[in-house]
Amino acid sequence: MSEGACPEPRFRELFVQNGSFEVKVFHFVIAAAVALSVPGAASAQASATSAAPVLTVGATIYDPQGGEVGKIDSVTNDAVVVDTGNYKATLPQSAFAAGAKGPTVTITRAQIDEQVAAATQKATAALDAALVAGAEVKGKAGATIGAIKEVTAEYVVIDRAAGPVSLSRKAFGVGTQGLFISMTAAELDAAAKPASSTP
Repeated sequence: MSEGACPEPRFRELFVQNGSFEVKVFHFVIAAAVALSVPGAASAQASATSAAPVLTVGATIYDPQGGEVGKIDSVTNDAVVVDTGNYKATLPQSAFAAGAKGPTVTITRAQIDEQVAAATQKATAALDAALVAGAEVKGKAGATIGAIKEVTAEYVVIDRAAGPVSLSRKAFGVGTQGLFISMTAAELDAAAKPASSTP
């Protein structure tokens, strides 16, 4: 992916206010992990003379000058999430080579942080522009959850047949189909039902 690509979503808990009751749902943390382009990754990998890098959770990643870039947070298929201490960034396994001190990439900690910050700013601006009254909101399965009734500095009220539901602004993301949350309508209703029956 190119620099400034859309952030890779990760999940975090938040509370949804439904009437006077709160229910837990999950949402995408926009800035949690961003897929980055790594300059010279392919050539660095091709020129590496040592064995393939060992990419395990907790391993320290270094730049070409031997500076610490961060630690591996997770490895899933081809995606390696590196935690710089400021941000988490997703890089392909092909971006890594074996170095004298451990796995290396051809990008510094500062460069990763700069790319993630830029992508986060871009994603936040896109979300702010999309959160307007009347906009449709879809669930994770692509079905429409409802339409936005009101937007405040912290919350967004969605009109639903069962009544309005207020979600934190952080519960929303912007995808190819527009605004979305990380639950289906059925999951949101199921989560709200036990809360509404609590004395």
